Amino acid sequence: MRAIYKKEMRSYFHSLSAYLFLALFLAISGVYFSVICMSYGYTDYAANIYPNITIIFIIIVPILTMRLMAEERRQKTDQLLLTVPVRVTGIILGKYFAVLTLLLAAVIITFLQAAVLSLYGDVSWITVLTGGLGYFLVGASLLAIGLFISSITESQMIAAGISFGVVLLCMLLPNLSDIVPGRARYTYIVCGAVVLLLAWFFLEQTKSIRVGALVAVIGAAVLGVCAWQKPEIFDNGLSKIIDWFSIMARFNDFCSGILNASSVVYYLSFIAVFLFLSVQTMEKRRWN
Repeated sequence: MRAIYKKEMRSYFHSLSAYLFLALFLAISGVYFSVICMSYGYTDYAANIYPNITIIFIIIVPILTMRLMAEERRQKTDQLLLTVPVRVTGIILGKYFAVLTLLLAAVIITFLQAAVLSLYGDVSWITVLTGGLGYFLVGASLLAIGLFISSITESQMIAAGISFGVVLLCMLLPNLSDIVPGRARYTYIVCGAVVLLLAWFFLEQTKSIRVGALVAVIGAAVLGVCAWQKPEIFDNGLSKIIDWFSIMARFNDFCSGILNASSVVYYLSFIAVFLFLSVQTMEKRRWN
């Protein structure tokens, strides 16, 4: 894993990716910092800067993740990776920790800006530290999604385009929860579609009709039991589902200085799921 990590870090700094990312982050965060904090005199750095600079993820996640696995597949070097004495988990984690290092550098930049601001006013370092942690966890979650998307395609451009769309959707989810229909039947339709999507995914991964059918039956049974035992949970169900899956909904607590253990566990679980999916995608390619 260490060798993969070092290789990725060298590739980032031997190309324009790392420099473009850091320059872009410094430019956008610097504009918000200069205008909101330095010009208008707001000293609450976490509440005024971190929520605004999450928009950077729409650009930087595709830039950092599009080449992680897609480029390996295009150049056929993934076959070499799959034959070296390194577990697939080590390969995925090595690449993932490399992009996390760049994300950590971005968070350190925000701490330096807060340190400059503290020279001119009282800065709450508790909210800065919790906000920085929340920003890092949100970015780590989106990077895990980008890594998974990169692992399922050979084209960097396709990986970047899909990552852009997914990250944009994640940013818009909190707003969508207010406009989706609240009737229970719409929740049933969406949940049924999700079950079918999961069944198709397992069918595609295992090439076994039995496995796909089993997932579909189990999903339908779970929906049936929930509808029978607690039908009220399907009222405004789409809003509840969107709020639960929205990684941005939990971010505001961090910016307010609230370190919620359940939110930290949620982000870590979210990351673990997409890293697991990336590992399984690589494992499937190895056996094929």
